[in-house]
Amino acid sequence: MIIVPYREIYKQSVFEFTDICFEELGKKFEPDGRHSFYNDIEKSFEVFYCVVNEENNDNKVLGTVGLKKINNDTVELKAFYLHKDLRGKGLGKRMLETVISKARELGYRSIVLDSISKYKAAQRLYEKAGFVNTERYNDSQYADVFMKLEL
Repeated sequence: MIIVPYREIYKQSVFEFTDICFEELGKKFEPDGRHSFYNDIEKSFEVFYCVVNEENNDNKVLGTVGLKKINNDTVELKAFYLHKDLRGKGLGKRMLETVISKARELGYRSIVLDSISKYKAAQRLYEKAGFVNTERYNDSQYADVFMKLEL
């Protein structure tokens, strides 16, 4: 598996993958509604990466992670999903390290994220990467965990 920058050829696969991930989480993917930012990934995110199988060359996306600009100092971790069969093998850690490194390279000073308290494995991954709990920074009705990483 490799982590590659998003390209338009991945769009349909990103939608299919995200739909599956949301369904597993009991959520509904709404690209024509509250998730409309997926329709223009290049403009909606500072960076967006996809996990693909380099051996298959079929452009099938098996993971995503992105950074969305909050202000000149801060980006938000978004769209961090990994196919269930690939979890627990270090790939999520590599994905997170990739976006953290890119945020530093781009000159950001911090990364924030929101999550849901029942996603314990994700929170452990964030904590191992250095994220700490912080105050609420958005009005998401779904999130109850807010974390921040100082770069």
